[in-house]
Amino acid sequence: MPSDPTPSRPDAGAARRAFSVSSTTTYETCPRRYRFGYVERIPTDRAEAPEPWRFGTVVHAGLEAGYAAHRDRGTGSDLTPGIPTAVAAVREAWVSEAMPDDPARLAEAEALVTRALTEERLAPADILGVEHRFRAETTDGVRIHGISDLVVRTAPDAVEVRDHKVTRAVRTPEQLRGDLQLGVYGWLARATWPWANRVVVAHHYPLTGALVRVDLDDTWIDAALDRVRGVAGRVAGDHEFAPTPGEHCRNCAYTAICDAAAIT
Repeated sequence: MPSDPTPSRPDAGAARRAFSVSSTTTYETCPRRYRFGYVERIPTDRAEAPEPWRFGTVVHAGLEAGYAAHRDRGTGSDLTPGIPTAVAAVREAWVSEAMPDDPARLAEAEALVTRALTEERLAPADILGVEHRFRAETTDGVRIHGISDLVVRTAPDAVEVRDHKVTRAVRTPEQLRGDLQLGVYGWLARATWPWANRVVVAHHYPLTGALVRVDLDDTWIDAALDRVRGVAGRVAGDHEFAPTPGEHCRNCAYTAICDAAAIT
């Protein structure tokens, strides 16, 4: 780990680095944060991440385990047989995420996962991916990867890509249109399953039970890919990774080693 934030040269593999939504938005927010996380790959302490973020990770872990159990062992559309597996995953993630000793909060996470799986109706064969790892390359050579929370087949020629959002701030379909993450994941889904003539992208909100769906279109995809391409081009020529201090420094895991962190 470096003891100072001295600018570094782009590494030799920068031109062939794969980009994700997270790395794209990190560079847009602060190139120095990108350098620490994606060039130097400096590890961070999960206990220092905001507690709501870690709570969301715990809920994600439970949902992942429940959907995976249904995909692998389910016999009908009822997901409840996988709930014990999901609850066990919640408890394991509670420890690994360094969550506080708070039985009520843990019970809340278990209840959220249990309710989501109880309300879902889905054939095991229609689960195309759980925490599905996408990887594809654009025609101009930009590598893009991502991990989608859930991908399901909704018709013989249609797929739905879902992202779990552990928040009460439910976005409307109009607010989802143009979302970078959903646009990129929709493109990755098309590249993975060329037979899908229709791709729906969605936010699932375990706290409220809402599932907000929007049909993907070419304009949305093109805008998302152009944004990733733009960052890829900037990263390839960046020799400084200059910091951009601001309010986002408050949620940065690298403030201890960054002399530009705007913390007051």
